[in-house]
Amino acid sequence: MFKKRQKDKLTAKEVDAALEKLRQGYDDYIIKFMLPMAEKRAFEDRYVAALHSRLDLTRFIKDEMLHLERLNREQQEAPIEAARASAAAPRKTGFAERVMEEMEQKIESYPEMDFHEDASPEIKKLYGALLELDQKYWSLLSSFIRKVYSSSVSYNLENRLLRMTAPAGREVPPELDRYYFLLNKEKSYAPELFREAQECIKRGAFFLHELRRILEEYKERQMMDENVEAAYNYIDAVISDFRLKDLRRN
Repeated sequence: MFKKRQKDKLTAKEVDAALEKLRQGYDDYIIKFMLPMAEKRAFEDRYVAALHSRLDLTRFIKDEMLHLERLNREQQEAPIEAARASAAAPRKTGFAERVMEEMEQKIESYPEMDFHEDASPEIKKLYGALLELDQKYWSLLSSFIRKVYSSSVSYNLENRLLRMTAPAGREVPPELDRYYFLLNKEKSYAPELFREAQECIKRGAFFLHELRRILEEYKERQMMDENVEAAYNYIDAVISDFRLKDLRRN
């Protein structure tokens, strides 16, 4: 179905072309065998996880090609038996899926901002974590930052946090507005949707890293009381659990 390269990494242009072929391949598979959209949605979720974890996309694409070929082969050879076997026995898990499963386990305890049924679970959880930060910790953090650092910085951070957590008369917070719009488009899994999903994750990550950097100095100087330190530890945990460590502004 697809041409494969065994040794060299794919270029950015080749990656985009291969992703489009995979999406078309999943569409053809769904239409041909009259199946629900679950497999394509799972592919897109794995792709987002692969981007977020900095997975080698050449490896990811190769795994997805093999998986799609196997799905087609199973349906062609024995549709009913294959469907029963697939439901009864877990299939071999690829690297991208293992990364996603590990993350899902770590973020399971965080609240969820449930603004759209097709939204990425990672975005629902990350923005739910930001909402919890706002509700449980921001008041004392804002007061602390104004006292030891800068009232203007505290005000700027507060406005950014509000844009990620407060609907402000909308159905979703402003920073999720475009993502929500794309989710409601007829072509739900267009590439632009996943680029916007990554932007949503980056906005949350950049905010958390900036807030952590400001607080870190005062933690090292032992100027935090136990409540501010608990807030700092929460921010640190979110960065770790959502694999945001390297997702910061240069």
